Amino acid sequence: MDAVVQIVNRANQRGGRMLSLVDLLEAKTLDLDQAAWLVAQIERGASFLVGANPGGAGKTTIMGALLGMLPNVAPVHLAGRGNSWRRAAAGDCVVAYEINTAPYEAYIWGSELVTFTRLGRQGCRIVSNLHADTLEEAHDQIVLQCGADPEDFLAFDLFLPITVSRFGARSRYVERIWAAADGEWQPAEPAVEPGSREAEIAAFLEQSVADGLRRVEQLRSAWLNRD
Repeated sequence: MDAVVQIVNRANQRGGRMLSLVDLLEAKTLDLDQAAWLVAQIERGASFLVGANPGGAGKTTIMGALLGMLPNVAPVHLAGRGNSWRRAAAGDCVVAYEINTAPYEAYIWGSELVTFTRLGRQGCRIVSNLHADTLEEAHDQIVLQCGADPEDFLAFDLFLPITVSRFGARSRYVERIWAAADGEWQPAEPAVEPGSREAEIAAFLEQSVADGLRRVEQLRSAWLNRD
């Protein structure tokens, strides 16, 4: 089985199947412009961090769905599992299931978190999530509590906070995406311009929705084997 799919499915703590980007589009967790823009950023090597304070908000779900769209060009490592991930090379992807003190597989904190963020500054793609609704809360945990360098916090490239609502069709959704640029976090403006790479990805996602490619394995296979 594809190493990315193995890591995504291994993150499953709630039973059933892990949701794909098609599932998130159908649930309106992400809109098409956001999804296409995010996949384009990931295709270009972006790291990303998903945040939400409440448990069950969908942090791991969004993280896993986006991981399923990784290009198949470099090794993927699971942080906290042995020491090989600490020696990841530039271009590799390193995944931590959560930034948290809990003693679960690939949950990292303290010195492990510092190593993780430094890998991001050294050219690795780093991917994780944490209990934080805002950049300030994420900064408090990563920099102030764990001791990561503030510049290493920027190595995540993208921060996706999840809004949880009890009302309306969108119960869990990403309202705003933050991007690290010029040494600071700025609100991103996901857009799909005609003729752009994002437009090509949007067309692929629309076709995948129409074809019902909901399983992570199905969507990833179609993504890696597209013409």
